[in-house]
Amino acid sequence: MYNVTAMLDGTQDVGKGFLYTLLVDADAKSLALEHTNRAAAAHPWLSVNRKAGVVYGSGWSPPEDGRRTFSSYNVEPDFSVSLLNTVTSCGTKPIANDFIQEAGKHGTFYGLDFVTTCGEVWSVDERGAIESKIQAIEFANGSTLHGFTTMPDLKYMYITNLGANTIHSFSLNLANGTVGLLGNFTPSELGAGPRHGAITPNGEYLYVIDEEGLRVDQFTVDPSNGSLDYTNLSLAVTPFGLTPANASLYWGDEIVISVDGKTLYASTRSRPAEFPGYISGWTLNADGSIGDTLFTLATPEAGGTSNILSVSPWTDASKNMLILTDQDTDFVALYELQEKELVLLDRINIIGTNCCSGSVWLD
Repeated sequence: MYNVTAMLDGTQDVGKGFLYTLLVDADAKSLALEHTNRAAAAHPWLSVNRKAGVVYGSGWSPPEDGRRTFSSYNVEPDFSVSLLNTVTSCGTKPIANDFIQEAGKHGTFYGLDFVTTCGEVWSVDERGAIESKIQAIEFANGSTLHGFTTMPDLKYMYITNLGANTIHSFSLNLANGTVGLLGNFTPSELGAGPRHGAITPNGEYLYVIDEEGLRVDQFTVDPSNGSLDYTNLSLAVTPFGLTPANASLYWGDEIVISVDGKTLYASTRSRPAEFPGYISGWTLNADGSIGDTLFTLATPEAGGTSNILSVSPWTDASKNMLILTDQDTDFVALYELQEKELVLLDRINIIGTNCCSGSVWLD
């Protein structure tokens, strides 16, 4: 079972949002829409607090005193959701958020803003509701922040800064959830625009998808200080190579690693609606390094502002499944890796409301 949120068109006045609950039947290889709930805002990003049964969303509507919001939702027994609380964010376009259960007394919530150069750290209460802002994270002018990636041992956190062409490394204080800046690292080329990252289960490799560079960069991680070293290996995320002549037509989106650590996936969006986006896949060796290229598969639609992937976190029959959400054409798709092919199993078109920007797997 996973919960997927809707994000409406636009970047500022995006109207109201919705949260959807869909049932993934791993045996029947199908999707079914179970619930449609009005949300406190249109949410471009979700994270989950499994212990408390709470989902968090970054809010793009409506603004409060010029700022937008973060909201927490209780997951009910039938997997519908009810609002716990909403707090005002540090900026005008909150984007990625993350939750770390092991940090602080009841876990810690982290948020980033895409327009305002700020991040923030929040405590949560015993219910999982967002409680108090305990740290502000400042970034240089020109920053456009987009993603969190945390080491499996929770020693280091990385934040991708698309606008500054930088990957920031932070130490993570599990006692109270606060972070401390350690260093700044750059992707494979000037203007690549690091968007999101994924770390192998053994913590040895960090993979970053570059929005403008249309590539995945491979870094090794130094466990002693969290520093990154680009290995001079980059992977094309479209069928047109590392430096495609038609690069202006595409932009990189998401990167994820399967729960067993054996497969790396990346998604790319097409800017023109008449062209498809792509999902690419590679095998990972036992040490986390790149093995073989598996596929580059066209997505059902362009992807537009959202062609986001999420992989099943479970080792059961769903372990090779992943979800694709497409905000521009309002659908959710279920895929499964079968041998070396990524197979589209099912697709749900959301009609009458607006969908969808991202998903989290619940149970």
